[in-house]
Amino acid sequence: MRISYLMASVALAAIIAFSLPIVTVQAQQRGSTDETITFFYYEDVAVAAPFYDDLLGFEKTMDQVWVKIYRITPTSSVGLVQQGHGFHDVSEDKPAMLSIVTKNIDAWYEFLVEADVVIRKELPDYQTSLKPTDAPVRGFVVEDPGGYTVEFFSWRNLE
Repeated sequence: MRISYLMASVALAAIIAFSLPIVTVQAQQRGSTDETITFFYYEDVAVAAPFYDDLLGFEKTMDQVWVKIYRITPTSSVGLVQQGHGFHDVSEDKPAMLSIVTKNIDAWYEFLVEADVVIRKELPDYQTSLKPTDAPVRGFVVEDPGGYTVEFFSWRNLE
């Protein structure tokens, strides 16, 4: 039994050792990625645009009649697509969520509450303890004008 276990361990180690160069070569051939854009689909993109443009203050990097793209960070953006264009149709259940990581969670929360944005999940007190099943974040969730959820959170220091 020990010999079988030893042989299996050696075989597994050999497979991993010989696979690593292949994975590295494939990554080099494939190249790196530059940025991400999350696209949301709307019945009327003009109704949702002021939320990302005027209220949140994200930089508009593309503005066409049927699609608008707003930069959130140097490598991430959100795109708003008019129904009938793009790859998907508008969905009633809004099965996507945009999550924005910030160190200024309290300031964002106060700002969006004052702006009367629909709050779907309140910001907990900082002292609220985490259960083992909770994510190590402190945040809140709002609803954009098209019904999509936008989460703002900061990472908790768990040390």
